[in-house]
Amino acid sequence: MSPPPEIDYAWTPTAATRWERPLDEAEQFYTSLAKAHEGTGRVFFAMTGSITFSLPRNGMDRPDTERRMADALRQAWLQLRYNHPTIAARVEYVLPQGRCKKVYETFSDAYTPVDWLEETFRVVDAGVTGQEWCNSDPPVPDLPTLFLVKEGPGPHDEEGRVRATVVLRARHDIIDGVGTLMLFENLFQHAARAYETSPSRYTPPKFGGEWVNLSPPLRVAAGIPARLSSEQEAHMREILEFNAALKREVEIASVPFSRQASLPGRHQRVAITLSADTTARVLAACKAAALSITHAYHAAIALGVRDVQERKPAARVVRYLNYCLINERGHCAAPCNTAAHPAAVYHSVSGRGLAVDLTVPASSDAVNLVSEETRRKEFMDTAETIRDFYLDIRDDAEHINLVPSYWAMSTIPYPADGKTPPVPPRNETPSVSISSMGVLDRVIRPNQGSFELEDPWVTGEELGTGLGLFLGTWKGRLTLSGAYNDAFHAKEEVLGFLRRCNQSTLQGLGLEKSD
Repeated sequence: MSPPPEIDYAWTPTAATRWERPLDEAEQFYTSLAKAHEGTGRVFFAMTGSITFSLPRNGMDRPDTERRMADALRQAWLQLRYNHPTIAARVEYVLPQGRCKKVYETFSDAYTPVDWLEETFRVVDAGVTGQEWCNSDPPVPDLPTLFLVKEGPGPHDEEGRVRATVVLRARHDIIDGVGTLMLFENLFQHAARAYETSPSRYTPPKFGGEWVNLSPPLRVAAGIPARLSSEQEAHMREILEFNAALKREVEIASVPFSRQASLPGRHQRVAITLSADTTARVLAACKAAALSITHAYHAAIALGVRDVQERKPAARVVRYLNYCLINERGHCAAPCNTAAHPAAVYHSVSGRGLAVDLTVPASSDAVNLVSEETRRKEFMDTAETIRDFYLDIRDDAEHINLVPSYWAMSTIPYPADGKTPPVPPRNETPSVSISSMGVLDRVIRPNQGSFELEDPWVTGEELGTGLGLFLGTWKGRLTLSGAYNDAFHAKEEVLGFLRRCNQSTLQGLGLEKSD
């Protein structure tokens, strides 16, 4: 039997103003996941990107400053449409062919730049903070959309500044977290220039040839061969067998959740930011222990999940199971490895599962009698296990070639008829994951012209029963945030988990004593 023909992922014109290409496996994973949960009325893992900023009024009144601010951001958003046209792409299902495709349409007499801006650049007079607005169940439009959320009066007024938040809402098959941060950097580069330019001197980009800037999928960007070698196929079989064995004859540690709801409610985000001094001490302690800050916090998460297990008469071993997400832009060829291609899904998930076995004490054991030395050793042992897992992936030369297969083995089949399927049952044994965004001000400059930027963050829409944690450093301060669904978890519960992760990390690194 001959192998299936290779797929051509090149953007192809199918009409005078329309280009199409197939999805690769990474994109299809997110498209299929969203389709499977379409019946909830929500979009699984939809991206929310947020960045707050302020501008000096410089003698102008507030309405004039806000108007000038909105005009500059609107011009910048249109420039991004030209530079990164995939930000205006969407995914369609082709019923006769039984496959999904990514579609981009340039402007025409029937759909102009003004039409697109009216659809995808929305000003919100919320009178609340950007974080509050993001927790109010904002929509996920069909096309990636930028919301300018204007805050009400506050301390910034007394400082002679106007404050607002830009929020990007987009489907995850169009853009990922690192790409969202890159997009914000590019947005404010253009907005800073536009803000200082007289409206009479503004010249919009000339559309029609921007299709050459459309982003290829990860398969093309990273030059991943179309087929696995026989050795790679054998490696994939070994990974599948390994992952299956991880769940056999062992109790899987999971986080408790409210079981009253069968369908998800609102995606929510909470965050805790450490002081600059504490952040510096954590970074120094991690370096001294040959750990990254991600290794340390992932260890704290594993121990935190262990600590919420039910205590029984006898001590027992449970297994924390998870994975790691990896930014693959470093494996992409230029210019896809730069901010020239932010609107893309250029990341991977580890194929081999992360497993950490931990002991749940007996119900009669007094936790506070465990010595400081024992606690710290357990933390360091866990962190070193996790570090080795991350380093094995980093050092695996075959990892990037197996990434499409890793995505494919986790992808829910897209319904052949294209109709909304029944919502999958909720996950009864959810875990806690971590996405490390790194040093954010290496991606986004805090000051761009008159714009002073603050608190950039991203999350993926959480519709499941688990928790998604995010780690990032901005201007020398570390923020640990948590994404959850309010049908299954409460705000104080998630904040408590974040606090315990911070405490566990500080104690495990010897920076703080336990009570």
